[in-house]
Amino acid sequence: MDKKLMIALIILALSVIVLLFNKGRVDVNILFTTLSGMKSLVFLSFISIGVIIGVLLK
Repeated sequence: MDKKLMIALIILALSVIVLLFNKGRVDVNILFTTLSGMKSLVFLSFISIGVIIGVLLK
């Protein structure tokens, strides 16, 4: 297996573990507004945004 693929799978597994164990609500302040949502969904959205930025910068 490629080294980059192995690292990506490990990071993906760690992200899934974090998402599974974070249940609860959190408030996110974005510029002029406050959003409220589940911790796991907020983490998932931040991970998705990070992946999209990483792919676009590549």
